[in-house]
Amino acid sequence: MKDKEDGNGNGESQDKNDDGRGGIWDSLDDASRTELEAFALDYREFLSASKTERAVVANALAMAGRAGLACLEGGGAPAAGGGWLDFHGKLLGLWVPGSQPPTGGFNIIVVHGDAPRLDIKPRCVMEEAGFGLLKSNLYGGLKKYQWLARPLALWGFCALKDGRTVDVRFGEEPDDPVLTITDILPHLDRKIQREKKVQDAFPAERLNVLANSVPAAGVKGRSRVKKALLDILLKRWGIGEDDLVSSELEIVPAGPAREVGLDGSLLGGYGHDDRLNVFCALRSALAVKKPKRPVLVVVFDREEIGSYGTTGAESNFITRLAARAFKASGLEPNWHEVTEALARSRALSADVEAAADPVFKEATEDLNSARMGRGPCVVRYTGGAGKYGASEARAEYMAFIRRTFDGAGVVWQSTLLGKQEEGGGGTVALHLAYHGVSIVDCGAPVLSMHSPFEICSKADLWMNHKAQSAFLASE
Repeated sequence: MKDKEDGNGNGESQDKNDDGRGGIWDSLDDASRTELEAFALDYREFLSASKTERAVVANALAMAGRAGLACLEGGGAPAAGGGWLDFHGKLLGLWVPGSQPPTGGFNIIVVHGDAPRLDIKPRCVMEEAGFGLLKSNLYGGLKKYQWLARPLALWGFCALKDGRTVDVRFGEEPDDPVLTITDILPHLDRKIQREKKVQDAFPAERLNVLANSVPAAGVKGRSRVKKALLDILLKRWGIGEDDLVSSELEIVPAGPAREVGLDGSLLGGYGHDDRLNVFCALRSALAVKKPKRPVLVVVFDREEIGSYGTTGAESNFITRLAARAFKASGLEPNWHEVTEALARSRALSADVEAAADPVFKEATEDLNSARMGRGPCVVRYTGGAGKYGASEARAEYMAFIRRTFDGAGVVWQSTLLGKQEEGGGGTVALHLAYHGVSIVDCGAPVLSMHSPFEICSKADLWMNHKAQSAFLASE
């Protein structure tokens, strides 16, 4: 993108990726706008209530239950309406039967429910300068400075030694206090921050969460504020200091998702990456009417840190889910048939894409950058410079996606992730490609990705849902 005057945003923009079609908003009638706004409101409520991977799965299970899906655990009798498979409360698979048997392959959408955040360390409670603090640990690719001097909430889960479990949520109710991480004032930051590179100015070990300041009453000696903090944890949730070793406590931005802009056309909140696609995929799968090919939707965990572990896409969950779908369809699965069915399957790796930012235009390449309001982005390959770490869709599969979306009236765009040597990134696509699944990345564009307050367009959200619905219904 180049401006006529000075190239710094002071002039009329010449957008090389502007094909004159005007995007989604120009194509909407009144009925479509009403449908769009209703869908955006439902999503906003889902996003505000889904700030951890466990919360994502719990809310998804509630949606599946309302739609009448059955549990596939144990591989019991055939389930006519479809079913779900939960693994450790962090990984979820949905199956919707098709008129064709699963031996011919599935239509699959894979998403992820985790987002960059701060985890609380196993040994985390400390006192310094009269304050009680919780030590945090980075999770995923985030800019550390964005988490300072802002309202934060505590969400999570603790497994006690006696077998009981405790859910933790603090800082979200209107009357709740919030947590925060302090920042130094600009009068004193010259040597500590200002003269350093960004990655050095904000050490991860300084991201200690401010938790309390009143010392424990009736206690003498040192660490009275720490004692008071431990008392709060024990009184409020029954969590002792030793129990923190078996906890999953996460620091997330406090407050609900909000409409953004004077026209309210955008949505701002924590975790569009990738809960936007989680919501769209769930709604699309639960609403699909008698698909020809059976449908699978998988909500993976741990994508933001490489997809490793028992709940990540590198695990064998997709094979297990496919086998359960065979069983629920009245077929006796064997390894050969299940793996052949996966190799005949088609998939969308539904992950958000970086939108062209009007402030940071130099990071994107004009012809292939994502534009907000132009619909979901079909990303043929991701990865870094030289396509390292990419799963590239073959040309024939790209033609199928084009045919499917265009036939359903989906407004979509072909994009890539920024300039070749600016960085790069990957998705879960390569882990599905391992099974021979034909797969391509496809998701709505987002601004301020991986920040505590990401931005998406209502129009892209709604069209993303339309695209996924068309894909799941395809023959």
